[in-house]
Amino acid sequence: MDLEAPADAWYVYVAVAIVSIALAGLALGVSTGPPPDAEQAANTIEGATASELTASASYDHDADVVTINRQTITMENDHGTSHASFSYGIVVPVNGDERLENLVHGAEFADEYETELQDGDTHAFAVFKQDVEAAFDENTGNALQANGELHARQLTIDAGIDELEPLSESAEVEVTETDSLPGEGEIRDNVREVTLRYDGVEGRDVHFEVTGDYAGSGEFEESDSERFTTGSGEIPIEISSSNLRQPGDEPVTFSVTFEEDGELTEETWEDDDLEIDDLEVWENEIEREVEFDHDHLLIGLNDGGNYYVTLVIV
Repeated sequence: MDLEAPADAWYVYVAVAIVSIALAGLALGVSTGPPPDAEQAANTIEGATASELTASASYDHDADVVTINRQTITMENDHGTSHASFSYGIVVPVNGDERLENLVHGAEFADEYETELQDGDTHAFAVFKQDVEAAFDENTGNALQANGELHARQLTIDAGIDELEPLSESAEVEVTETDSLPGEGEIRDNVREVTLRYDGVEGRDVHFEVTGDYAGSGEFEESDSERFTTGSGEIPIEISSSNLRQPGDEPVTFSVTFEEDGELTEETWEDDDLEIDDLEVWENEIEREVEFDHDHLLIGLNDGGNYYVTLVIV
């Protein structure tokens, strides 16, 4: 009885081995896990946005890439892609903004925006709003590399957390030069020049007018305007008739109009009794408020008068 295998049997063994290795490789190439759970991520975000107060939520996930686009979230890994949406407002992904990321992780607004809050000329919430809008423009709709944990926080901020200090301004009007008509030098002096000095707000537009009677005969009305771009300066007005160069007879009347421009309110200051050696002084404070769009796309205003916005890190 011949028990020896055919000489070419080793070819069969090799073929079987190759097929087995190929099948094993194919099996390894087939996805063995589920795609990320975008629905659970959306529920986590809504857990924060559904609160009327400041609230936080987090979710451990296995996505490599996350895309948040207004009210939708897309999560992707090697096993596939999943999508979900949420109902409460528009979410702002803030990856890459250190201050906003700190807020998501629980930092207080007063700590992150301390510099702005202490600056009487800067409105901290206005700066925060700019940061939120910049993060939204930078990240919304873009694939973000994920770190395995999603954090969401609805931040509520007191609308009155900071105020701008009022603008202070002052002005003075003075007869700065006198003169006399020929032949009356020993009798009296007359008003030749009146000066307005201003100190206050950069870019203030001011109109200065002086009226009265000439020391000889007739009436005069002189005026000039200036924009004080640096916040201070002066406007001198000379009183001189066109033919005899007559000065003004005291007292003279003056009027100063501070023009309206944005947060600068219109103010009028006048007096009809300015004499030689008089110095008239005026002071004013302008309250400043920052207008906020109550229909803002990203930041809302709740019934309690506080701002709220949902920030997310993926």
